[in-house]
Amino acid sequence: MSREIWHEILINASAAEIYDAVTDAKKLAHWWTTDTRGVSVEGGTLEFWFGGMCQPMEVTLLEPGELVRWKAKQGGAPGWTDTQLEFKIFRDKGKTFLHLRHSNWLEEAALFPHCSMGWAIFLLSLKEFVETGKGRPFPYDMPVNLWEPPQS
Repeated sequence: MSREIWHEILINASAAEIYDAVTDAKKLAHWWTTDTRGVSVEGGTLEFWFGGMCQPMEVTLLEPGELVRWKAKQGGAPGWTDTQLEFKIFRDKGKTFLHLRHSNWLEEAALFPHCSMGWAIFLLSLKEFVETGKGRPFPYDMPVNLWEPPQS
């Protein structure tokens, strides 16, 4: 049995602008992690660096303005290998939404709650980036989900 993270957010932008923000490595660096490498093409690999840890993602599907899918490759965050990410963009009642699904998590994955909170924060960063031109990518993200408690 597997678990899924689901989040949905209203973004005041066109589907094309949102699609670009989740496919262009330079734009991904403005809302997820500042050290993003690679080119978003089907079968290609994007690398997302968080300090000394790299999360490689295989780009598995690109439908311009509508859908992006990645598969987490081995060597990244514990528990992420073979999980799948989907960014679905859709319009409803004249508004544009982004639905994120991070699926295929093992039941015992210890990072599941951390990553669910992280995705919520990074989707707010994505919204802010697309709407204003400035997001809050790692390492400038909101520090509510620290790996280690702050030193006093």
